[in-house]
Amino acid sequence: MMVHLDRLRAVVRAAASLTRRLPLVSLLLAVLLLLPPLRAFGEATMVRQMLVQMPLIVLAGWCAGRAWVRAPEGSRAARLRSFADSFNRAGATGIVIASFTMILWMLPRSLDAARLSFGIDALKFASLAFGLGLPVAWSWVRCPPIARAVIHVEVIATLARFGWGFAAADERLCASYLQGDQERAGMLLVAAALAWAVVVAWRPLFGGLGGGKPAAKADRRDGAIA
Repeated sequence: MMVHLDRLRAVVRAAASLTRRLPLVSLLLAVLLLLPPLRAFGEATMVRQMLVQMPLIVLAGWCAGRAWVRAPEGSRAARLRSFADSFNRAGATGIVIASFTMILWMLPRSLDAARLSFGIDALKFASLAFGLGLPVAWSWVRCPPIARAVIHVEVIATLARFGWGFAAADERLCASYLQGDQERAGMLLVAAALAWAVVVAWRPLFGGLGGGKPAAKADRRDGAIA
C-alpha cells in the first residue's frame, strides 16, 4: 500500500513540475510538429491530420494558454491578460473564437488546402494553437457550469455530425485523401464523440472512477474540464 502511495506522490510531483514548464512544453511540441518529417507524416492520411496532428497543435496552444492564465500578477503577461479579460466576460469571446476555428479546420476544403499549401498549413498551425487551444485554456476557467455543459454538448454534436458526414458520403470530399481514409476518419470522429460523451457524463452520473462521492467543484482558476 505504501509503495502505491509513494508512486502516486511521485506522479503528482512530476505533473506539478511539468505544469510549471508549460511554456517550454508548448514551444517544444510546436517545434516538433513543424519539423518536415513529422509534418509530412501527420498529413499523410486524413485520420492522422484530423485525429493526431491537429489535436496535438491544439494541445500546444492550450499549454501556452494555461501558462498565460497562471502568469504572476504584475508581469507583462498578466497585464495583457487583464486587458483581454475585459473583452471576455464569462469566457464568451474566447469560446466563440475557438468554436469557429474548430469548425473551419474540419471542413474538407480546409483540409485539402492545408495539405497542398505550406502557407495555408502554417495558418492552420497558428490558428489551431492561438485560435483554439489558447482561447479554451483562457476562457474555460471563466465559463459558468451551464455554459460548460452546453459547450460539451456542442463539441460532441460537431464531432458526430462531421464524422457521420465523412463516413456516409458517397464520394470523396477531400481531393487529397482516398475515400476509404475519409470513411475511417469519419467513423473515428463518431467514436471520439461517443468517448467524449461518456467521459463528460461519467462523473455526474456515477461520481468518479472509484465509485465514491462526486468530487468537489474544482477551483475556477484551475480550469478542470469535467
